[in-house]
Amino acid sequence: MERTDFILHTDRVPILDNRGVQIDEVVLPEKITPVPRRRCGVSEGHTYYKGAGIIYQGHYANECDGRMIRLSENSVAYQRYTVVYPELYQKFGIFSFPHQPVFSDCEGGCGPKEENLPVMQERFALSAIREIVDVVEMPLSHHRIYVFRLKELQGSYKDTVNLIEYILSENFNSAWDKNLWADIMCYGYVRDLADWFVSDEPAHRLGTIYALLHSIMKADKCLYEEIVHETVGLEQMGDIYMPYVAAGILERYLPGSLGGISGETPTPKVMGKLWKMIYSGKACCHLEKEEEWAHIRADFMREIPRQMAMVRQDLALCRA
Repeated sequence: MERTDFILHTDRVPILDNRGVQIDEVVLPEKITPVPRRRCGVSEGHTYYKGAGIIYQGHYANECDGRMIRLSENSVAYQRYTVVYPELYQKFGIFSFPHQPVFSDCEGGCGPKEENLPVMQERFALSAIREIVDVVEMPLSHHRIYVFRLKELQGSYKDTVNLIEYILSENFNSAWDKNLWADIMCYGYVRDLADWFVSDEPAHRLGTIYALLHSIMKADKCLYEEIVHETVGLEQMGDIYMPYVAAGILERYLPGSLGGISGETPTPKVMGKLWKMIYSGKACCHLEKEEEWAHIRADFMREIPRQMAMVRQDLALCRA
């Protein structure tokens, strides 16, 4: 039997409980090929169905019940464990438990937070989505399937610089700890806008640029250096100074927006101020349940002395 014989093409999306019992289903207008990495199957004609199930390989939890296998422990305070229900492994569908404790989206589905997607699609000029062709209602409360087609695009690092200038000028923001680069297509077009919001608060702006730089650095160091060279010329600074680099980019496109801190020497004290500003903004856990997870900011703030000590050590080594 060939490996491809196992590939699933279906127009039926089962809704399952945490024991794998089917409690309902959604019938789509065409067959899709679901994937294990994201809740977004694609049709043969390249139409995407976001929220139309996932091939289950695990989820995040803060507490483990007796039926879960704990795969790993995470450093993120609001999703402590990566876990799996073994009886559900590799099953396809939408599951009646959340993928992450901080969001109400059921595993494989799109819940209330995703209602922001069509709204932002109308406002965000650099969306990678060409059009949302349908929004499919479904039996799960406050869940929908978003059907869309993507633009055909090409790009370079200059498109990323253009994206940075655009989101700052139009006050678009996302979470400071989000892997933003994973949602960006062809260097400068955002594929998933559900986690974006409008704000002119300095903490949100700084956190968004930091998130973009941090995720680019993890994915492509050369691209990071090209972008930083083009915008502020600070590519020789080490990774611990990334908040300072982000502040410099804000100062270039929005002069005075951080009260002049970006022009100061990056001492431990200045870096502490920048980290405090970032942490006072929105992490992923604050995108939907702001009040419920407000206490997590205190956990992040406790990291600042350690981060300041790293800067202090770096400066001492430079003087040695």
